[in-house]
Amino acid sequence: MNRLRRSFYLLFALPLVWFGCTDRAPQYRIGVSQCLDDTWRQKMNAEMDCEMLLHPDMTLSRRIAYGSNELQCAQIDSFIAEGVDLLIVSPNDPDRVQPAVSRAYRAGIPVIIADRHVAGDEWTAFIGGDNYAVGQLMAEWVKEELRIKNYELRITNYELRITNYESRIKDFTILEVTGMEESVPERLRHQGFMDGMAEAFPDAGTMPSIYSVSGCKDAYSAVSVFLKEHARVDAIVAQNDIMAIESAKAVNAAPGYGKGSVPIMGVDGISMGLQAIVNGDMECTAVYPTRGDLIIHTATKILRGEPYARDTILETMLIDADLAYPLLRQFEAMEHELNTMQLVRLQSQNQWREMKRNKHLLLGIIAVLAFLFLSVSVFVIAIQRNMRAKITSEIIPQLEEVKEAIHLSNRDAAFMENIRQIVDDNLTNPELNVEFLSSALQLDRTQVFRRLKAITGKGPLDYIRERRLIRADELLNSTDMTVRQVAYELRFASPGYFSKYYKQYFGHLPSKR
Repeated sequence: MNRLRRSFYLLFALPLVWFGCTDRAPQYRIGVSQCLDDTWRQKMNAEMDCEMLLHPDMTLSRRIAYGSNELQCAQIDSFIAEGVDLLIVSPNDPDRVQPAVSRAYRAGIPVIIADRHVAGDEWTAFIGGDNYAVGQLMAEWVKEELRIKNYELRITNYELRITNYESRIKDFTILEVTGMEESVPERLRHQGFMDGMAEAFPDAGTMPSIYSVSGCKDAYSAVSVFLKEHARVDAIVAQNDIMAIESAKAVNAAPGYGKGSVPIMGVDGISMGLQAIVNGDMECTAVYPTRGDLIIHTATKILRGEPYARDTILETMLIDADLAYPLLRQFEAMEHELNTMQLVRLQSQNQWREMKRNKHLLLGIIAVLAFLFLSVSVFVIAIQRNMRAKITSEIIPQLEEVKEAIHLSNRDAAFMENIRQIVDDNLTNPELNVEFLSSALQLDRTQVFRRLKAITGKGPLDYIRERRLIRADELLNSTDMTVRQVAYELRFASPGYFSKYYKQYFGHLPSKR
């Protein structure tokens, strides 16, 4: 009888042990203190969520401070009290949030600082861009825009036979649309911009007039007022894409201006900014990476004791009209995949909840009908195996594909920038062909053809011809070269061959205008 009783207890205990082992809580808890809930940080959050789906042994709890330093410090302290295993902080004001970060670090919690660096060394890793370098990139763009505009004015004045046809960059007006004054990134971008302008125009007599207006509350109104009070604006730099888009609306609506009349640069490289470039409302934007996926990837390395980079400065690059459209398509594809991934995650969660409900039901049945234990256990094991097989064969591969697509979008943008630079630098080179590009890019010619075709829809020879036609049009309109001279300068077989493709591309025969 005792042996039978022990066997019964053993049979009853086995499913409890099994269920307890298969329903463990995640091993690591990650807290995220996000300073704002703007479009840029929503993209970072989405990237974090994507990467987290690849790590079922981790959970993430996110809290948003909505621009309040006091609230963010309180949220960090609450994460410390909860004993999270790792903390990710995107600080609102690094100086004012730094004491709370130090408290977490001293409590033995690894801290990853995202986007905005804090002072001192009481943090575990930093991942973010260089806002001062972003400002300098803005200054470089302004310098090039003014150089082009100055050249165009001189040519125009000369053609009009104005006696003093020299134009001067110091007569130009630059408008900077700034964000919140208390924001460290905005202050660094402004300082980088001003220092970059000083380096670009070291002679005070050549420095253009630079004005700043705050666009953090209403960029449209701020720019509209400025346009009414000043006779001319030659270029606008905005410290994020949203303010750049609002500036473009103000220019389009202002008397004496119009769509595309003032070159405008933004910062962030969000999809709205890329669409504005495609639409012709903006000239370019600086892609300021969010890399929420890299932040979570670094967190996993820290938690598992693996080597990691302590200080990661993300590279910022300029995206113009040539790169905006393919990059926008990549972003749209990524957003679609992100939405699909969220749906997959919800479905997975519902399936796990359903399985847990089944587990409790089975436990009740086992408690009442112990003699059915073996058959029920086999049934539950089959359910679990099928669930694991489904997650392994369907969900995880989807997540890996989305992760790879995100990395590919960045690689494609860099690839297009490289190939465009190589082609534009060799437009007069008779050796410019697929082999030349393959050698310069250190890629197989088949790889060059397939990647360029996938991104632009054109083969290498068609792309080279297109860049030559664009350059030919510039030469016809900015120099005294004849159609024949331009055709041979850009290595077309004959003027007739050149005219044929020029008309196909521009819709009319080449001529001086």
